[in-house]
Amino acid sequence: MNIKPDNAMQPTVSIITPSFQQGAFIEATIRSVLTQDYPHIEYLIIDGGSTDGTLDILKRQIDPRLTWISEPDRGQADALNKGMQRARGELITFINSDDLLLPGAVRAAVEFLQTNPDADLVYGDGEYIDADGRLIDRYQSTPFDLAATLLDRQILAQPGAFWRRRVSDQIGLFDIDLHYRFDFDYWLRAALAGFHLQYLPGNCAAYRLHETSKTVSQHDQFVDDWQQITRKALAHPAFPESLRALIPKIEEVVRWGKLKARWAHGERNVLRPELVDILAHGKWTRRILAGVMLMDSYLGTQVASWMLQQVGAGRLFRMADQRRQAATDPLNAAKEG
Repeated sequence: MNIKPDNAMQPTVSIITPSFQQGAFIEATIRSVLTQDYPHIEYLIIDGGSTDGTLDILKRQIDPRLTWISEPDRGQADALNKGMQRARGELITFINSDDLLLPGAVRAAVEFLQTNPDADLVYGDGEYIDADGRLIDRYQSTPFDLAATLLDRQILAQPGAFWRRRVSDQIGLFDIDLHYRFDFDYWLRAALAGFHLQYLPGNCAAYRLHETSKTVSQHDQFVDDWQQITRKALAHPAFPESLRALIPKIEEVVRWGKLKARWAHGERNVLRPELVDILAHGKWTRRILAGVMLMDSYLGTQVASWMLQQVGAGRLFRMADQRRQAATDPLNAAKEG
């Protein structure tokens, strides 16, 4: 992310952190924001009434750039909306209370948006880290494509995504009825409203995966959110006519995602009719896995579970399995003790 700054006046960047019961991680999040090398930062922490020591950490903060509130809310999207309604910056971003902004992330985003006036939102790449901050893997975003987004193939990292205030002025706040993929709903709404989303290669944030993070512990509910998001997008008045041919594929992606989530939760026999239908009508890659899943449902084998762990969202199931095993393994417990 090496971009030459221009001489224009530097805008204020409002950074919002929604927080609830993340006292183990929030101090590292705060430090990652306040040590950025960009001077014009407004930092807003919106806590949902944590009782785990988070407030003690917040009370210790004396940086004038940081303000916080702690009160009950209706979830993460509601907390973000409170922050956006208080934000005064020309650019806005949010970083969750267990994630990190990497050094130079804010400056890189500002410089990109200054030198690309037609860009309305910029996002980059990042890292997966564990509960102790150790690197697990890296993720790479991709240039924005509306069709890929609707098919859930778009990689657009939320940590480190910055957008201009004009985006929020037009499309409004986050949808508080969504609790897991409200960020992608926002990106879709911005794109359908005609705003330009731009990919800037380079690591800008670290996404923490741990046993209580929603990405690991509640993956199936991400699928439910995605179903609502795609329904909203298809009903949007600006939905492109050129993409209407994709609607059956979009609906099939949701159906397949829900089936995999149910399988991961131990449902086997009740899924047989759906698996048979996929065998008859699905694309060939899904037919293969559906066939294996059907076989497993009769034989009691775990081949399909292993296959799910090797691809796509299955990697997150694998991380969750590893953490559950570590928590219940007596040998591991002895080592930890």
